[in-house]
Amino acid sequence: MNKYTFKKDCIVALASPYGRSAIAVIRITGKGCIERVSKYLKKPLSEKLSVNVFSAESFTERLTAVCFVAPRSYTGEDSVELFPHGNMTVCDGIIKTLIDGGMRAAERGEFTKRAFINGKLDLMQCEALADIIDAQTAEQLKYGNMRYDGGFKALGMAEKALKDALSTVEAVLHYSDELESGEQDERLSDDVYGMIDGVIDSLKTEIDGYAGGRIIKDGFKIALIGAPNVGKSTILNALTDSDRAIVTPIAGTTRDTIDGEYVFKGRKFIVIDTAGLTETSDVVEKIGVERAKKAAEDADAVVFVTDGSVTEHEIAKKAALVVINKQDGVADVGEAYDKATERGMLKISAKFGKNIVALKNKLYDLCPKTAGGICNHRQYDCVVRALSACEAAKAESKKAQGLEIVAAALYDAYSAIQELYGEGDRADEKVITAVFERFCVGK
Repeated sequence: MNKYTFKKDCIVALASPYGRSAIAVIRITGKGCIERVSKYLKKPLSEKLSVNVFSAESFTERLTAVCFVAPRSYTGEDSVELFPHGNMTVCDGIIKTLIDGGMRAAERGEFTKRAFINGKLDLMQCEALADIIDAQTAEQLKYGNMRYDGGFKALGMAEKALKDALSTVEAVLHYSDELESGEQDERLSDDVYGMIDGVIDSLKTEIDGYAGGRIIKDGFKIALIGAPNVGKSTILNALTDSDRAIVTPIAGTTRDTIDGEYVFKGRKFIVIDTAGLTETSDVVEKIGVERAKKAAEDADAVVFVTDGSVTEHEIAKKAALVVINKQDGVADVGEAYDKATERGMLKISAKFGKNIVALKNKLYDLCPKTAGGICNHRQYDCVVRALSACEAAKAESKKAQGLEIVAAALYDAYSAIQELYGEGDRADEKVITAVFERFCVGK
């Protein structure tokens, strides 16, 4: 169990979507909840799923039920799950009966938060679980499950190495009088200084894979940039197979950023249509141009769109791809974008859907192909701080100015890794709360 405290009262919530369905799930957890729920059931609860009858004040409901005795439950506490018919009159009635009997309604993510506090899950697993619930693609689902199951080993290896190194440091600092000089040097060389490079490599691997992980989780963000009336909005609609953006022959129709999504080869893409880049005295249009430039800065890839009249532009030079639109007579080459490319520029006709699949393939090929175990700003910050502390420890170890300074740096690194997993004294309870607010009420 970690340092976080929580109310140990019994909580109840609907764990399935609200609405009509064949079966619903009502989840209950907390000390004594098995006895409390049993008061309303015809038969005793069992750890094997069994048919039962729930008796409320105004109705009875034939359902199935199961209990989990602490610590063998998801939350690490006594827990009960009821499976009534998915009729909200029934579900609301059962939940109201239990609340009237002394329970309270669960908060968002409170079941998983209790699992975290009781040591059943670490914070990285909780974040992965939230991403599994939110997954929109098979790739996101696979990536979330890999993180939940500990499929990325580098961070775990770094944590263990740092813990072992600090044990050796403590031994040498506290028992130096009992150790021979050569024995001290050997221990420090093997157990402390010898492991720093390996930890640094592991942390750098995670940082290098951060962009790939974030893109899998959140989607590959593409900004469409170009002059007015070159067909950026039409391209957005063609890529997303929608009428998300308004399209007219009038230059300047798009005044603000508009985004749409699509999935291609299992990966999520977010396309951002922007106002046309132009010199203007119109106040609103100026704001749109500035927002277009900001979208280009924030995107994972910039696509410079032109109708062929302009190919030289400061943003075009930095763009990952230049697309020449309105090439209505161009041949549709299907997926082979290389056949539609001339001088590094992809020719398409968004209006007639020509070479849109080729464009999607090109954009897919721009995506990072590797991902690490970290994928959000909180995780990235912890790993960067751990790496910085390890590099400081390495620098101090070469100066031979005292083991205490090296130890302090290693403690900073270990604290950052503990914070990553929601352990130790530096993990902020506000951050912990924010993580669980992402969950639905019944999880």
